[in-house]
Amino acid sequence: MKIFIQIPCFNEEQQIGNTISEIKKSLDINEYDYEIVIIDDGSTDKTVEIAKQNGIKKIVSLNRNMGLGYAFNQGRIFAYEQNADVLINTDADNQYKAKFIANLIEYIKKSKTDIVVGVRKFDEIDHFSKTKKFLQKLGTHVVRIVSGQKISDASSGFRAYSKDAINRLRVDSNYSYTLETLIQANEKNLIIGEIPIETNSPTRKSRLFKSMTEFIIKQMLIILKTFLLYKPLQFFSTLSILPILIGLIAIFRFIYYFIFQSGDGHIQSLILGVTLVLIGLLLFSLGLLGYLIKNVKKNLEEKFWSFLFIGMHLYLF
Repeated sequence: MKIFIQIPCFNEEQQIGNTISEIKKSLDINEYDYEIVIIDDGSTDKTVEIAKQNGIKKIVSLNRNMGLGYAFNQGRIFAYEQNADVLINTDADNQYKAKFIANLIEYIKKSKTDIVVGVRKFDEIDHFSKTKKFLQKLGTHVVRIVSGQKISDASSGFRAYSKDAINRLRVDSNYSYTLETLIQANEKNLIIGEIPIETNSPTRKSRLFKSMTEFIIKQMLIILKTFLLYKPLQFFSTLSILPILIGLIAIFRFIYYFIFQSGDGHIQSLILGVTLVLIGLLLFSLGLLGYLIKNVKKNLEEKFWSFLFIGMHLYLF
């Protein structure tokens, strides 16, 4: 089993050496056929140089800083091109304890899951503020509803991906990948599993967001965009309810006054009502169109992987 452990990096010269060392200490190369892959997200310090000094041979370098989501996806593409069986993702700041990488590998080997998420115990993380703990739990609950899968830690970046997940997942956001891949998983019939993990004390402040407000806005935008792409009918149907409801109330108001009173002066209710109903129906039509496009795309992807599997089978046998 060919295992890639990828580490997306941006200016991590202070920690990358320690992170690589901890991984090597935790995994026996004789037991696991693994390689550490550095995804250099346009670092301007000595991150790459230190990685090479620590024996890292596989380095994917981006010309400039593109963001964690983009860096992750480039690592996923590299793992696909190199025909990796399992892709492990961990952070460069050594946030996650490396000893749990073996747990991720064993779980994905012995179970039928495609994505294994390392779940943190938020209440036991002292450096997380009460606000951050609440937002982490709230975001996880929202993703659980949207994805339709049991998820305990949606923002954890400590994960294992099966060969099927490596091949089929896509990431469109440059900001992050954690929420998007989980929401995609349900649409691509990928099974999610979980294991409990522990974290190390923080070595620096988070670079993903400068304030809690920015964190909330970016996370919500990712959820909305992913919901729009993968659940368009539900998304636009929900948006269409309010204008249709208000429009019908306005139309019934006009009918009531027209029948039981003179009806003079209430034509604006009819105009407003018809306009709102048409807007609602337009939104619903957009959702229906998106649903049809999504299904066509899904069928094409399934046919592609079927043809690929048949082609590989014929080539090998």
